[in-house]
Amino acid sequence: MVDPGYLIGLDNPCMGAFLAKTLFILLLAAVIVGTAAYFTWDLFIRPERELVQEKSAPPTPPPPDPALPEFNKAMETLKGDDLLAARDAFTKFVEQNPRSSKVEEAKDRLGKINTDLFLSTHPTPEKQVYVVRPNDVLNKVARITKTTPELLMRTNKLSGTMLRIGQQLYYTPAEFSLVISKKDKKVTLLNHGKFFKQYPITTLPVSHTAGKKASTPPPKVLQGKVVEKIAWGSGGSRVTFSDKEFAEATFWISHTVAGHTLYSDPGPGSPAKANKPPAGGIGIAPEAASELGVLLSKGNPVIVEN
Repeated sequence: MVDPGYLIGLDNPCMGAFLAKTLFILLLAAVIVGTAAYFTWDLFIRPERELVQEKSAPPTPPPPDPALPEFNKAMETLKGDDLLAARDAFTKFVEQNPRSSKVEEAKDRLGKINTDLFLSTHPTPEKQVYVVRPNDVLNKVARITKTTPELLMRTNKLSGTMLRIGQQLYYTPAEFSLVISKKDKKVTLLNHGKFFKQYPITTLPVSHTAGKKASTPPPKVLQGKVVEKIAWGSGGSRVTFSDKEFAEATFWISHTVAGHTLYSDPGPGSPAKANKPPAGGIGIAPEAASELGVLLSKGNPVIVEN
């Protein structure tokens, strides 16, 4: 009787070696295929899956702002009637926390407080009083106080230019300067070199928004000074501070940096049209242009940051 093991070669040395080699080759092939599959998954599939998961995951919350308690403390001052305390609190916050997530909101709050105090008879340590004398007229008082007639009218809520002997006119000595940042799309008003108020830019010059690279790039900083403030009435003619239309006028604030005149621009969606200079310029909200038209004086420094 023939041994079955012999028929299938289990007891055959040559057949056993063949089977061993076959198993080794299959095992090696499995290792190679497995290794290749692993590296393919590790190099291509896993990063793709991680990217998909990262995009679908909710945004990582920012770390807590360490200045938030101080900001909240400054906000508490607004609940009272002490504007001077609020001004001091927000001034301190802005100066000491320039990188805070709340610094822009703090600047907006501070700017409103500054103008509310400056353009009113509200007493402040820096506010002064001029007593009208015989033969005084508004232009003369503006020269003596180193302000402007329109600023005196706005601050003292004057309805006309007539003055009375003995009348008290409040004013605040100031040294304003303007920084126009096209990158940040903001116009910042400084007083004695410190932040006073900021205004958003609604429209930039066409040459800036077009994105065309000039053969010679413009300087990063251009310096100039205010040369003229033009108020336009509803009929398109120029008006002055003594005209009734002045309160509703639109403004151009012209300075020596060409092509960067500030002008009243209602912005997109408004039925009103922008009062744009022929040579172009930088558009800001009408109320911002009106306010700057009152605050600024001829000769105030202007810096344009490209």
